[in-house]
Amino acid sequence: MNETPATVAAPASQTSRRPKLASRLLRHKSGAASLAVILIFGVVAALGSLIQPFDPIAGNVVASFSPPSAEHWLGTDDLGRDVLSRVMDGAKIALIVATVSVGVAAIIGLIIGVIAGYAGGFLDLLITRAQDVLFAFPTLLLAVIVSAVLGPGLINASLAIALVYIPRFGRIARSATLQVKHSEFLDAARLAGVPVVRMLLRHVVPNVMPSVLVLAALSVSTAQLAYASLAFLGLGVSPPQADWGSMLSEGRNFVTVAPWMVIAPAAALVLLMVAFNVVGDAVRDVMDPRGEHSKGAPIAA
Repeated sequence: MNETPATVAAPASQTSRRPKLASRLLRHKSGAASLAVILIFGVVAALGSLIQPFDPIAGNVVASFSPPSAEHWLGTDDLGRDVLSRVMDGAKIALIVATVSVGVAAIIGLIIGVIAGYAGGFLDLLITRAQDVLFAFPTLLLAVIVSAVLGPGLINASLAIALVYIPRFGRIARSATLQVKHSEFLDAARLAGVPVVRMLLRHVVPNVMPSVLVLAALSVSTAQLAYASLAFLGLGVSPPQADWGSMLSEGRNFVTVAPWMVIAPAAALVLLMVAFNVVGDAVRDVMDPRGEHSKGAPIAA
């Protein structure tokens, strides 16, 4: 039998699965609830000053350390700035840094992982050893070192976190590529004379993507924590711009006088981290209820 049709079957199966995966994710109760929480944070970040009750930067010394009240729902900080407005303003920074850094790491890690797994030999060894060097450093320590070298700022912090996460995506992409490298549908594509680049894009990448997507969904929460840690150390955005890490750093000095300065940003950070974690688990369940894809198993062609 002519094996050429097998080379076309893999992309078709991927296309037919997408609507089912989306609907199953929405039917996942905890996943759907967490998506709603993330959506609320996204709306708050997108609308910004349109819904913030006060200017998050403007201070009022007379109202310093005001406890939660009808006017200031989450109280004010040491400069009289509304804590609720600053928490809402910090949601934008948290979402931007986490999604951008993880997105950049996922794309680069996917590319180098697929290339290493498919090419093999010296190139695979070189890429793998480079990733092992990065893995030798604790995640937060490496992020602090890179961010300190690049300097404080939103872009530099995002690049530092992305660099730390690239080896994770590269390793899982390489592992998934090795699983499908000698599959029958790839052998059929080679026999049909399909160019290597086209074969990787149409047959290998779609089979690697489920594992990468699951890792990306799970990594967003830890990326948020990494940025909050950098901001806590003064390596985030410059004052007076609000972000949750710097708010925690400022509030620790007044935790006995105004505990709401710490509780509010910490609660927002934890809530968003938990939401992304649950969504990551839901994506993993939806991709494969038996958990095969999370282990790097190939999708049937």
